[in-house]
Amino acid sequence: MSEPRFKMKKIWTDVDFFEVNLELIGNDCRVNIDIYLDNGHLEELQQGIINFADHLGRNEFIWITGHEIENTTHFLSMRFFQLEKTGTVGIEVKLDNKMEQPYSMRSNFYLLTEINQIDDLARKLVRFIENETIEIESLF
Repeated sequence: MSEPRFKMKKIWTDVDFFEVNLELIGNDCRVNIDIYLDNGHLEELQQGIINFADHLGRNEFIWITGHEIENTTHFLSMRFFQLEKTGTVGIEVKLDNKMEQPYSMRSNFYLLTEINQIDDLARKLVRFIENETIEIESLF
């Protein structure tokens, strides 16, 4: 079994939001960042990838959290697109931790996976949102 390319773990929770450690693994890089989210953000991701998978990638889906220009805690963009008609899905990841030098990190890379792994991620996000688990691994 290959290594998961998407790992998320809750590391802190509050009434309105929580902090997660997110690890994304590309072919030549590994990014690890702590970001603040709420269930609304994750529901947008979950619904977006379900719609993307249901339409077999005919349309792109872009999920964004944080803001690229404004002063926020982070910026993360994940653009899901069909790479090949065989079911290969590309995910363009743009990430900025919005920290000052020397702690600043910006990254832009791609993940490759298959459409069935997108479905797997959607199912696992539901369990994460409903607090059935505090950690998920997907996109093998």
